[in-house]
Amino acid sequence: MSKLTLPFIRFKRDEDGNATIEFVILFPMLMSIFLIGFEAGFYMVKNVMLEHAVDVAVRDVRLANGGVPSFEGLKTRICDEALILADCENKLQVEMRQVPTPPGATDIMRTKARCINVNSTDDSRDYTEYDGGASNELMLLRVCALSRPLFPTTHLSAGMIADNAGNYAIVSTTSFVTEPGQRVFAQPGGTGGMTGSTGGGTNG
Repeated sequence: MSKLTLPFIRFKRDEDGNATIEFVILFPMLMSIFLIGFEAGFYMVKNVMLEHAVDVAVRDVRLANGGVPSFEGLKTRICDEALILADCENKLQVEMRQVPTPPGATDIMRTKARCINVNSTDDSRDYTEYDGGASNELMLLRVCALSRPLFPTTHLSAGMIADNAGNYAIVSTTSFVTEPGQRVFAQPGGTGGMTGSTGGGTNG
């Protein structure tokens, strides 16, 4: 065995560094799985909090105790309950409309929810419908909340991103039948006076 080949033979038989090679190969994959799992769990927490907030807020809309909440009032009520949503009122869009009951007319419930465009300075009420409805009507309430992912470079976050600002949408949908009686909008910031009759809103 020549002196020239001896170092190569020793290098071939040497097993030092095997654990490091395995770590370098497996660590990115394991970290990716961990980050995806953490992102999915955090998303589920925000989704559950939004669903709970909508369930609580819709009681006021259904019963109209003290008047149907205004557009901004309902957003504030939802955000007060959904504590985990950052910058909630500026990233929350509310849509409420009456659902026609004839056969086939309920397809309106299959349309996509409308979300806020965070890059626009327009009033978000101009791009949604907010109708208080009349008594004994079937109503649809949809809420879209935008949220930024914790780890935007993971495969899960990249697949959920919904707008060019890097936010993904969390949507909550519910339906209800209004209680009998007159339905009027409560004045913003007050509990006494009422204004309006059955609501309104613009459809962008």
